[in-house]
Amino acid sequence: MSVYEKDSPKFFYDALESIYEKQTLKPDQIVIVVDGPITNDLNNVLNNFEADKKDIVCILRLEKNNGLGLALKEGSNLCRNEYIVRMDSDDISTLDRFEKLMKFAENNPELDAFGSDIAEFFISPDEENKKVRACPSSLKGIKKMLKKRSPMNHVSACIKKDSLFKVGGYLSLPYVEDYYLWARMVANGCKLANINEPLVYVRVGDGFLKRRSNKEILINRKKIGKYLLKNKLLNRFEYFLYTFEARLFILSPIWLKRFFYKTLLRK
Repeated sequence: MSVYEKDSPKFFYDALESIYEKQTLKPDQIVIVVDGPITNDLNNVLNNFEADKKDIVCILRLEKNNGLGLALKEGSNLCRNEYIVRMDSDDISTLDRFEKLMKFAENNPELDAFGSDIAEFFISPDEENKKVRACPSSLKGIKKMLKKRSPMNHVSACIKKDSLFKVGGYLSLPYVEDYYLWARMVANGCKLANINEPLVYVRVGDGFLKRRSNKEILINRKKIGKYLLKNKLLNRFEYFLYTFEARLFILSPIWLKRFFYKTLLRK
């Protein structure tokens, strides 16, 4: 998990609580990267969480904010187990998330990485009518979805450490670090899958949609498209569709993005 100064202390507390106190299977290591200076309130949340878990919690403090990709690259170097499970500082894991992930890993030892569906909420994970971002369960489906958008939910991911390092680990490509990672894993012959059940509740709102209007996303998605084309995961026609659809979505107004999410991109 990475945390930075603009994160909400309350959301950070909820995220931390969900990955330890409320888990049916508790992790034996939690690596938290503090990505640059953070507020006193965030520090208080972190210090209180660590207080009785000093043998479990590993905190890496970076002098300046480097962005998610580089923060996770540094943090993954400190992970000591075979599997690395991702978590965001403002989302909430289901209470049996780690138990289900490890059972899935035991039943599918050949997998290099896998994730799950996510359920999106505005105020509380208990609210009705949550939208689900579902991803393909099979590698074939993942390769097909890769041609258009990220085929795994990053916050839900469980990755073999050796497989992560084999493809170069996390790299800095703002807003699409995860998409780039899945592309590199597929291009290098890694086996990926998804559990078709939401194991993480993800906060959304207009801020969520506004972040998807950043033109830097368009530039970085184009880099991924060129990588997919170079590695024959897209043909030239598919690359044209990829760039056209990315441009159409990212440059569309918020109201149109909201329509896309409600009708096409979520269940």
